[in-house]
Amino acid sequence: MLNSQKRFGMIIFCMGLLAICILIWSCFNPFSPSVIGPGALKPIAPQVNPDSVLYNFKYAYENRDSIVYENCLDEEFMFTYWDQLKVGEAIEETDYGLVTDLPVTKSLFRTFEDIRLDKWKVNLAPDTTVGTETWKVRNVEFHLSVRDIDGDYPNMEANGFAEFAFRQSKEDNFWRIVRWTDYSNR
Repeated sequence: MLNSQKRFGMIIFCMGLLAICILIWSCFNPFSPSVIGPGALKPIAPQVNPDSVLYNFKYAYENRDSIVYENCLDEEFMFTYWDQLKVGEAIEETDYGLVTDLPVTKSLFRTFEDIRLDKWKVNLAPDTTVGTETWKVRNVEFHLSVRDIDGDYPNMEANGFAEFAFRQSKEDNFWRIVRWTDYSNR
């Protein structure tokens, strides 16, 4: 009788230990991104200067990683381009912020299985002062190619030139893109 009570006690102890382990491990997700900074996203390369942000930006495009892409952008991010779809009309400047850019970029990442920035030449540019802030600026020459392997959408290529302005966050000291001006086909 004593032996069966010991065995029963040992079974209860093991089940309790197993339950505790399951509870502890159920709160851990090895696939979730690490949490740092106000964006709660960890960049691929530490964004300690504008060049490391551009490294992450290129990585995000080529790996279709919207989480890394989002962390490259400042909360006041603005994208500016010249609308080429206005056939027969004057080309006009168009711009939008994060609310539009993130869904558009996520759609691009979902639509095309292969995105390449084959030519990616980064050049220093003079800093710019906006209000009381000094933003670092980089000019980038690029060749973008997007392919839809399924064939639902046409493959496209573009050579371009863009200017990126960066500022350092006061919250986490990461650098992020605050302005992206695409001068391609202007």
